[in-house]
Amino acid sequence: MMAMMNATFPKAPTLAEIHAAAHLLAPHIIRSPLLRLNAPDDAREIYLKLENLQPIGAYKVRSMGNAMLTAGADALRNGVYTASSGNAGIGLAWMAQRLGIAATVYAPEGSPAGKLNAIQKFGAHIRLLSDDQWWQVIENSGHPTDPGLYVDAVRSPVALAGNATIGLEIIEQLPEVDTIIAPFGGGGVICGIAAAMRLLKPGTRIIAAESDAATPATAALQAGRPVPVAVKPSFISGAGAPCVLKEMWPLVSELVDDTIVVPVSGVAASIRLLCLRNHVVAEGAGAIPVAAALAAKATSDKIVCVITGGNIDLDVLARILQHQL
Repeated sequence: MMAMMNATFPKAPTLAEIHAAAHLLAPHIIRSPLLRLNAPDDAREIYLKLENLQPIGAYKVRSMGNAMLTAGADALRNGVYTASSGNAGIGLAWMAQRLGIAATVYAPEGSPAGKLNAIQKFGAHIRLLSDDQWWQVIENSGHPTDPGLYVDAVRSPVALAGNATIGLEIIEQLPEVDTIIAPFGGGGVICGIAAAMRLLKPGTRIIAAESDAATPATAALQAGRPVPVAVKPSFISGAGAPCVLKEMWPLVSELVDDTIVVPVSGVAASIRLLCLRNHVVAEGAGAIPVAAALAAKATSDKIVCVITGGNIDLDVLARILQHQL
């Protein structure tokens, strides 16, 4: 029988749990910089929380790391596994290698080659599934034949506490922050950050950024419940799911104030801006918040965009820089 982490209607982490996660993660991660966006045509203060500079190139080292570090040796005895199209799998593989345990990543066919290569580089085994099979592993919080511990990057309370450490750092780096914009994938990063901000600075607006390739958060907030949405092919990975997970809906509806939807072309333009004007390499999901901030001219003066990752395939980046995407 598979071992799974409890993923049923997670509660927002407490401040004590967030500080405990920060303490556990400190030897493994960096306190990512907060830098001003160089956007000459925009007078607002837009800042970049550079999670792309984490050891794995993405924030998922926080969620996967805290989940595994709090699990205990007995729970980890048969190894760990997750379902991921990229960064969560990299985070799992990287931490498993540091802990000396086996790791498996269930990935959808068509996952970015660079991310799959990184997972394998850190010693994890990859099992490719169809999109439907992969999403079923996520919905079921595990695979019936895997003996390891399923590590949920979205719904696990300890994963949320790991993500919340981003909010803890933001409030230390920019106490006067007005708005935080983060991409919406499964809801784990934005709900973790929002949970921290509700405790530390309740008036901060939390905005989920989505591309028009997939808008599950926007659709759910409009309908008042999770509803399926079409997912269009694009270069963006790690953001945009077919539906908000039902277990995450209570937190999403409580903690997310609004959404901003931007075209895929706007995400590509933001990748170019970040690379050419700010010397920051962001993947598609990581650039969505910047595209959203630039598109929403009425948004408040001090905005933090969470650049969640920089693991973009080099051929994709080259085509974007050459205006071919």
